[in-house]
Parts: sequence; C-alpha cells; structure tokens
Amino acid sequence: MMVSRYMFTILRVKKNTSSDRKVVPLTSKQGRSPSPQKKKIIWIAVPLTIIILASGYIYYTKSVASQPVQGSQTRTAVVRRGDLTVSANGSGTLIAQADASFGFDTSGQVTKVNVKVGDQVEAGQVLAQLDDRLAQMKYDEAQRNLQELYSAASIATIQKEIATAQDTEESDKEWLAYLISPDVAEAEENLAIAQQKLKDAQAAANTSPSDTADKAVQDAEQSVNYLNEVLTQAWASYNKGYLLDTFGVYENIGSRRHPNEVLATTTDPISGKTVPEVNAPSTDDLAIVRNNIAQAQETISEGQAYLDILNSGVIPDNAVGARITTLYNAQLALENAKTALDQTKLVAPISGTVTSLNLNVGEQAGTDSVITLSQLSQPYTLDVYLDAQDWSMAKVGNKVNVAFDLLPGKTYTGTITLVYPELKSDFESSVVHLVVQLDQAISQDLPVGTGATVSVIGGEANNVVLVPVGAVHNKGDGKYSVTVLQNGQQVEREITIGLKNDTYVEVKSGLEPREIVLTK
Repeated sequence: MMVSRYMFTILRVKKNTSSDRKVVPLTSKQGRSPSPQKKKIIWIAVPLTIIILASGYIYYTKSVASQPVQGSQTRTAVVRRGDLTVSANGSGTLIAQADASFGFDTSGQVTKVNVKVGDQVEAGQVLAQLDDRLAQMKYDEAQRNLQELYSAASIATIQKEIATAQDTEESDKEWLAYLISPDVAEAEENLAIAQQKLKDAQAAANTSPSDTADKAVQDAEQSVNYLNEVLTQAWASYNKGYLLDTFGVYENIGSRRHPNEVLATTTDPISGKTVPEVNAPSTDDLAIVRNNIAQAQETISEGQAYLDILNSGVIPDNAVGARITTLYNAQLALENAKTALDQTKLVAPISGTVTSLNLNVGEQAGTDSVITLSQLSQPYTLDVYLDAQDWSMAKVGNKVNVAFDLLPGKTYTGTITLVYPELKSDFESSVVHLVVQLDQAISQDLPVGTGATVSVIGGEANNVVLVPVGAVHNKGDGKYSVTVLQNGQQVEREITIGLKNDTYVEVKSGLEPREIVLTK
C-alpha cells in the first residue's frame, strides 16, 4: 500500500507540473511530427521516471526494514545472502625454529673469536678457539706412541716371537710324545679336536635349532665317545709295553764275553711284591711339558691375533693378551687426547644466526654458555596466544591470517601446527598457546621477536543466508527461531543455523533471502 501511495505522489507531481506548462499553438508542421526539442524531452523523461520509481522502492525497503515495529523497540532486518567468517584475534611473536646456547667443554684462555652477532654459520664451523698448545703436545705424543706399535720394527718383533713359540711347541710336543708314547699323544690330540667340534656343534644348535643341527651334535658326540675309547686303549698299550720298553731299568747278567740284558726288579714297599724297576715320567714331568706346550700355543695365538688387529685396526671384544691390552690403552690415550684437543674449539652444533655472543680474545673462558645460535629459516614460525574463550578455534590445521608489525598493510596466510593442551597463565588472564607456521616463504627477512597480529579462522561459509545475531532466538535443546514480518503480521518461524560470529548467523533452513525479520 505504501508503494501505491508513493507512486501516486509521483504521478500527482508530474500532473501538477504539466498543468503549469505554457500553451503554444500548433502549426500544421508541428502537428504532423514532434520537433527535435520535444523528442529530446521525451527521451529524458522516460528514464527519469524509471529511476524515480526504483529509488522509491529502495527507499521503501530500507525504511521499512529499519523502522521500529509499532508498539515495541524491536527493529527489522532484511534476510540476505553473503559470506560469513568466524575468527578470533590474538597476538603472535616470530620465533626461531631451533635455538642452541652453548659454550666450551673445557676452560682456558680465548685466542680466537671467529664470528660476531648477526653472522650466519654452518653446523660444524669453528666459532672460537682456546689456547691449545698443551693439548696439542699431548695429542702428538699419544699419536707417536700408537704409531710405534704399528711400526715395522714392532711387527717384526711379534713375528719373531711367534716363530720361536712355534719351535717350542713342536719340540715340546715331540718330548711329550716320547714321555707318553706317540699313540697316546696322537689319541689325545684327536680327542681334543673332536671335543672342540662338539662344543661348536652344540653352540650352533642352541643358536639356530634344527634337525640338521641336532644331527651334527649327535655325530660329534659319537666321535668323542669313539676317540675316548681309542685313548683308553692307547694308555693300556702304554702301560703294558711302551712304559717297560722305554723307561724300564735293565741290567747285564752273564760274563763279559756273553752279556745278557734283563729287566731289573725291585720290591714294592707297600705290597712287598717283586716288581719291575721302571723310571717312569712323573706327574710333574708331564705337567711341565704340557704347560710349556700350552704357553707356546697361547703365544702363537695372541701374536697372530695381534698381527691381525694391526692389519685391520680393530680390536675385537673378546681379544685378550698383554700386547692387545697395551694396544687398547694406546688407542684409548689417543682418543682422549683428541677429545681434549677438540674441546679447545667452540663448534656450531647447528646452522643458524649468531643472536648473542659473550666472548673476547684474551679472557679466561669456562664451560658456561657464551653464544646462542637461532635457526630462522622460512616459512616463518610464530608463538601465538588467544583468549581462553576462543579455545574452540585453536585446532591443528585451522587457517590463520598474519599481519607483522614491521610489515604494515600486508597479510600472510598460515596454518596452526601445534596447540598446547593446557592454558597458559603467565599473563594477566589464562590464554591458549599455539604455534603457527606461514604457508610459504615471504620476500622480507625478519628478526626473531617480531610481533604480529594473528586472526585464527574458526570457520567460513560463502554465499549463505544471513540474519543479524539479534534476530535469532535460542529455544533450547539446539532449536532456534526468528520472528518474520509477513503480510504485516509477526510470525514465529523455526530455523536451522550454522556458523555464527558476533554480527551474523548462518541460516541453513527456514528463511529465504529478502524476507524481513524482527531484530532487537
């Protein structure tokens, strides 16, 4: 009805205006065709009329949408389509992706400082140096001692000892074979070899059980049993024949021209019986020769192992022997001297920028931290703090917009990479602590500590139906409604909502654009 009144007013004005025009008599020419001046007036009047009508409609819409409903303080709003963003603003600080504060591992006088604050350094770069003259002398001495053990003269000495031990082993084995008979000596040696094979087979079966391994153990056991019997028989033969033949005491009976050599006898002091007199090898005699053989074998084994170590440069865990111990101590002394020499150098553990340095040439330095390196590689990382009420928006993967204080007018996108699971109370009120990384590198280099304003995007909706927050009524149990102005009447209508910020609410169902709702 207001539209019709408005249109009527426009027509009435146009009518009154036309009545005030001057009357000009028409000539015959004028009656046939309008003059150019009249054509111009017509072409101007038609668009002007359309503009006036459209302006009137817009005025009506806005005036109705914004004016209070009769009898209350409630205003109206027009439902429209638009974009909605739910966000929370916080403060951020540019941080290093890695920091390292460190100092020397020993004390001494500083002789060199190779960097200054602001320098870029690489991992492993020597940043400063202590007086290393004494450490260098000790390192050189340890190196010489070790080199002597690897020298040709040292190797020749070991080889000579091995050869001597081999000769000793051979001669002592021959002497043992004479004392116990070649048959017993051979049987003992064969049995020792079989017993070692049995040990090896048992170890293999324990490590990798299988039918084949069990069969190898059984075969080795049979060999040991058999050779034990062979050894027993050899000792029996030794006592019956070899002992009397080799160590029996013989005497000559008869004339000088016809001597007869016979086995001498003696009386056993215990049994009183007459027994052959035999100078048999004593237990000590056998023990001495066996020990000599064992020592010779040990010298050969250790010497050969030592030569193998000198050739490889690696000491096995199970290696034993005096020379191996000496070699190990020499290597350990060189390693310790090298460590002490390295400790006189201040070496960068990471690549980065020198952000602090408390070190001067000539002063005494201890083991306190004297330098800090910071890695500030791009894309940049920020520590960000939000109000506790915005906790729901602090989710890993959520997008953010970052505006650095040093780069006014520019905004960069980023992503939340870490959200700390508890509120931080170091400030006046509890805040949410999170870490943000920019999505890509920026063209400007910024210092650590640069401040920034960070907007965390909690949700976005594009081209959706929107109403002001004041138009929506919370009915409880997840239900919402609005009051629609329909045919001059106020009608309550249930709606389904989506995203919501401080100004607008997304309406997923229940309203259409251009409808009019009541709002406070």
